[in-house]
Amino acid sequence: MKNIFKLTVITMVTGLVLLSSCKKELETTPQTSLTDLKTFDDVKSALKGCYAGFQSSAYYNNPSASGSGSGWSALPDLMGDDMIEALESLGNWRTQSEMSYAADFGPIQSIYSQAYEIISRANNLLNVIDKYETGDNAAEAKTIKAQALAIRAHAHFDLLRYFAPTYERTSASPGVAYVTIFDALKPFANLPPRNSVKEDYDKIYADLNDALAAFRDEGDTPGNDSRNYIDSTVVYAMKARVDYYASDWTAAIADATIALNLRPLTDAAGFVDVFSAAGEPTPSSEVYWAIPSDGTMTPGGATNGANPNYRVSTAMSNIIIAQGGVYANTALIRFNQTGIGDFPRTLLRKYAGIKSFKVFRAGEMMLIRAEARQRAGVTTALDDLNELRANRGVATGSETGVALLNAILLQRRVELLGEGHRWFDIKKTTRTIDRTECGTAGASTSNVCSIASTSRSWAFPIPFNDLKVNPNLTQNEGY
Repeated sequence: MKNIFKLTVITMVTGLVLLSSCKKELETTPQTSLTDLKTFDDVKSALKGCYAGFQSSAYYNNPSASGSGSGWSALPDLMGDDMIEALESLGNWRTQSEMSYAADFGPIQSIYSQAYEIISRANNLLNVIDKYETGDNAAEAKTIKAQALAIRAHAHFDLLRYFAPTYERTSASPGVAYVTIFDALKPFANLPPRNSVKEDYDKIYADLNDALAAFRDEGDTPGNDSRNYIDSTVVYAMKARVDYYASDWTAAIADATIALNLRPLTDAAGFVDVFSAAGEPTPSSEVYWAIPSDGTMTPGGATNGANPNYRVSTAMSNIIIAQGGVYANTALIRFNQTGIGDFPRTLLRKYAGIKSFKVFRAGEMMLIRAEARQRAGVTTALDDLNELRANRGVATGSETGVALLNAILLQRRVELLGEGHRWFDIKKTTRTIDRTECGTAGASTSNVCSIASTSRSWAFPIPFNDLKVNPNLTQNEGY
């Protein structure tokens, strides 16, 4: 998707003067329009503008060799330990993968800006939606409201994952500013401080619960066979992911179970199909929400292709070979691909070429529930893990105790490889990175082999421009 907005100063007021709208399908690039939503058609177009914001190269897109933000698509994998900067790399993402960024680093500014831009679009819509919740448009208005609330919660939670120093549910540590106000006439009047992590969680849950209430009032999102829109299943998946980060195991079990009952796991062939086309072909698959391709969207630009910037680490490659099943399918991964220096590379193929990005799947929900059950002492945790294994053509096991937890965490790495989770998982658990392949001897252009748990960079810096414009913001420690 083309970038409509050029953001250079503060993201808290991004989109306060301009808003994206759309006349055709979601895949169509929205046209720029005034913020004044005068008709219900304007409101519907504004919702499409919210969705279109996720197609940005700062959010779910990852153009090859661009060094773009790619905040919630490729970047969390590029910054982790299961992907290695290859000899083919030109260093476009090295600052991120070596975690050597500072407050004036452009890609972090773009990540921060894009999320708040989407939030601004949602707030603009929510600012006027109430007057349409009666009369002929009542049912559709409530469905639109539900989607906008979920979008606002989702974008704030994604910001929290990068910019908060901890995921502890009751933490008083600084989170992110939770923005719910839209005032086009006074864009600089609202200069919010950062909420605490606890306050952010409270507000995220409130928005998601309000979204479910709106869906219950008037029914689910219609015509969502493509999975390009948020429906109640997606909201339960959103809640389950938030529960997981908050370590609320009881809630995680409940929300993941509802999501899985509504949209269960697919089999091995279906898992390949999930990543085989730009659109989601069948509503019966395990995809909950997919960001559609706009004809140029390449979520795996840094990890796929003839000369990828990053390759799968040898250690992870060996794990996948040992597990076998669908994880070793050549439609998803290629082993022994000769590269510079005749080094045999393993290349991820989930997002090769132009594809939609799958934000939530049943596989993640099953792993969330398995881990939550294990940590809560529920005996069916192994059943969940073995069901996932069986549906991926992998041998089942009989692990218990710590061995079971380790097996679940390993399966999470394998199942979700290349889908934007690994760095967040490391931050949530060990907060250490050890890469066994670095430098020329390790067939990598990067010499950074390890990153300690004490690194300041486990919380992204609040961008310099935003601190300058909004004196109520505070910087993370160490920057």
